[in-house]
Amino acid sequence: MDARGSAIAPNVDKGKVVRSRRLWSKVEEDKLTHCLIDIVNDGWKAENGFKAGFQRELEKNMRKMLPGTDIVANPHINSKIHVWKKEYGVLSDLLSKSGIGWNSTTSMIEVDDEEAYDAS
Repeated sequence: MDARGSAIAPNVDKGKVVRSRRLWSKVEEDKLTHCLIDIVNDGWKAENGFKAGFQRELEKNMRKMLPGTDIVANPHINSKIHVWKKEYGVLSDLLSKSGIGWNSTTSMIEVDDEEAYDAS
């Protein structure tokens, strides 16, 4: 890990490094979340998503918040947003099931009905 808490993890295939994978720190993810909120407030949000160029704008904002960062729009920001969308979809599907809910106090998913859990 570097001084900002991020790391590059090699993806190894048959002993050869194919491509590096970035591991985001909690601070970096929090800053990206704040940058997303900022660009929405600045008018980058369109009706069905974001306007073209929003990832470059996020990259510029990330450089302001984290000077010296190596995060770039493609592949880092693009990949992180893709992962967040996938995780959101899974959680949304799970929480739509009867007997499964969100506890705001503990910030955890709760299963009220074992049958609902088994059906998931």
